[in-house]
Amino acid sequence: MMEGMLKRGQALIARNMQSAVEIEDALGEGVRAELYRARIGNAHYALKWYRPEYLAGDPKLWERLKAAIGSGTPTEQFLWPFDLVSHPRSNTFGGYLMPIRSPEFIGLVDLMRRQAEPSFRVLSLMGFSLAHSLLKLHAAGLCYRDINLGNVFFNPGTGDIRLGDTDNVDVNLTPGSIKGTPGFMAPEVANGGVEPNAAGDRYSLAVLLFFIFLAGHPLKGKRELTLPYDAADPDQSRRLCALDPVFIFDPHDESNRPQPGVHDNPLRLWPIYPGSLRKLFTRAFTVGLYDPDARVMENEWRKEMCALRDAIFYCPSCGAENFFDLELARQKKALGPCRGCHLALGNPPRMRLRAANGSQLVTLRRGVQLFAHHLEGDLYNFENPLAEVVTGPLGLKNLSLGQWTSRGQNGSAMEVKANEVLPLPADCRINFGKTVGEVRIS
Repeated sequence: MMEGMLKRGQALIARNMQSAVEIEDALGEGVRAELYRARIGNAHYALKWYRPEYLAGDPKLWERLKAAIGSGTPTEQFLWPFDLVSHPRSNTFGGYLMPIRSPEFIGLVDLMRRQAEPSFRVLSLMGFSLAHSLLKLHAAGLCYRDINLGNVFFNPGTGDIRLGDTDNVDVNLTPGSIKGTPGFMAPEVANGGVEPNAAGDRYSLAVLLFFIFLAGHPLKGKRELTLPYDAADPDQSRRLCALDPVFIFDPHDESNRPQPGVHDNPLRLWPIYPGSLRKLFTRAFTVGLYDPDARVMENEWRKEMCALRDAIFYCPSCGAENFFDLELARQKKALGPCRGCHLALGNPPRMRLRAANGSQLVTLRRGVQLFAHHLEGDLYNFENPLAEVVTGPLGLKNLSLGQWTSRGQNGSAMEVKANEVLPLPADCRINFGKTVGEVRIS
């Protein structure tokens, strides 16, 4: 155990629960605080214990934490405070308790270092969960204030996330000592024009998603190679990201393009993604740089992350993940080459789902499951699968309790009951009840 402010076996008090908290071991340390594993009875939690010098500079900390504890967590993805902790026989708080992060969750920094290489499906699940969690946070009138690579953790196998440093969270637009992290702050916040707010969070979310999908910073390209060193701005974040930001893929300004040998990840990955995702990033880092009202909203990211996951298909030659790009199909243009073997790709089997609240496209690959989100117009409901794609030959298994009706090109009709498989040998139309699916095999 590191030599820290607290010792193994030391007893503290959880104030609301009026329970003894026993220190077990140290989990980490930072500039503001140290993190410990703590036990109450047989249950284990994380304890964040602040350095005295930090407490003096953040007088509103306990007020923020009490408000957070009173409101409760917006989603289970937040490592949210649930009690304040003090020394025995003391009325002075020293830290707070929160759920402990399971070992299967690793930091986004590990993703940047390529110590984990999750699938595109996992990346899209991460992106959805981030956008969904921030939407719920903002709906509660709160803002995160400091979204960055260091306070997001993910499960490389499932895409589930955890958001830490929730002691930064405060009521939207409230003055405070936490401003954000250079390179992630919205320009108007970094330049001191406004307090951290939900619109600034949306900007930071876009930066974070750009890192997740393109493994680079959206504003650090050619220009970072020419700026002279400035000790007041050692990583150039203020000059490149706040004072004079230019998106590295700005369609009207090529002055900051990513450079081979320096920015290889964005160069390699940008063409892989569908045009719809590239358009959102372009909006976020062009008009969204200066107009907070033009930024990509959380619900737009949720929708795009679902569409991205549904657009994945596998190269028939090498098995690499690729994306079906609906925009190219509408323009009658061919897909780009496979990102793995670089051979030409044909359009995969797919289904267009049409419902009262819009349409969705899903590629038909083995194991793909459809949910109420797809078939019942109940957006973002992924609790129970209602259908699953099977192969050998290609078909769709009915996992619901209802009955489907299918009609082929020749007009023949087929009823598909629960647990039956509908063969998909050619283009057909399926009535799922609340949604109609149009299948294209080629």
